[in-house]
Amino acid sequence: MSHLESRESVIIGVQLQKARELLQLTPEEVALEIGVTSQEIINWEREGLRPNLRQLEDLAKLYGREIDYFLRVTPTPPRDIEFRGKPGQLLRDLSKETKIILARFDELCRNALEFEILLNKRLVVKLPEFMKDDPPSKVGKILRERFNVNDKPLSDLRDRLENEGVRIFELPVSGEAFSGFSFWHKEYGPCILLNAKEPKGRKNFTLAHELAHLLYNDGSSVCYIPARIEVSVRGLEYKANELAIEVLLPESGTVEDFKKRNISNSPSTKELAQMASRWGVSIQALGYRLENLGLIDIGVTDKIVEIRSLYFKRPKIPTWKRQLGKRFVENSIEAYKANLISVGRLAHSLRIPIRKAMEIVEQQKK
Repeated sequence: MSHLESRESVIIGVQLQKARELLQLTPEEVALEIGVTSQEIINWEREGLRPNLRQLEDLAKLYGREIDYFLRVTPTPPRDIEFRGKPGQLLRDLSKETKIILARFDELCRNALEFEILLNKRLVVKLPEFMKDDPPSKVGKILRERFNVNDKPLSDLRDRLENEGVRIFELPVSGEAFSGFSFWHKEYGPCILLNAKEPKGRKNFTLAHELAHLLYNDGSSVCYIPARIEVSVRGLEYKANELAIEVLLPESGTVEDFKKRNISNSPSTKELAQMASRWGVSIQALGYRLENLGLIDIGVTDKIVEIRSLYFKRPKIPTWKRQLGKRFVENSIEAYKANLISVGRLAHSLRIPIRKAMEIVEQQKK
């Protein structure tokens, strides 16, 4: 039996269907993309026929998957995803390239779980549970007490949430399609995706916003969070913004820091940027918080242009490593060193060339 035939013989139709449905593509749309008929797509998913290797590669590229995704049963991707933040827009309206990001995120979560199982290091979820009618002020206070930060800046929220068992990844999203994606999976656990192209302060706010959806059990959410957070629609998005503010900008700590800085009620962009940097938020998020607390004039924030990086110092680590997170990178390398995955799988998981993956492994031996 040839290599091609062996690959064809194990293709699982339901995996093809799951990959297609996550992107909300019809058989007709997929058929048009890869140059076959819609009936062929349906037959492949029903396992009445099998795609050849070239067609399988085309499907993997279209769906944002690794080929091995179609060769064995894997956890079902999140269902019933809601697109929130842009009134009238649906998830289906997003571009194909943008929706593929959701599939790549699911692939990262899948790989993370597989490596943990191989290493016998299953993630333990320790996030507290809350009722939907618990006010954001109460939840924010409980979280900050849990993190033992009192009224100080919560500059390492991602690290703390990963220690609580949340899977967090960053991937670049084209344009301003969405800010974050979150879901609570029965096998992966709580998962959050951040738009890697957003400034650090906005990413921190998005992280806290998506955390709110997880804590309130709001289901699978793809969220567009405008820079002017005050204009978000009411309901779940408004409540998630409230909790994000309570977590990142506690009232007493924010007021105390503002007064210590002797900032006027009509501050300069530089003054707000320096304070925003300390609290790890965007200038806009800080400005609206100060306006709501009556510390600066209403409307000041709307006149400010965000400074993306001037006051935020990034740690000197590679972009790919920052986006994937310390735990995922370390587990990937450990799985390779234990001969549990190939160097090709390691490089693909870390999204780096094979030569670079080998260099990293060799450096750790020194």
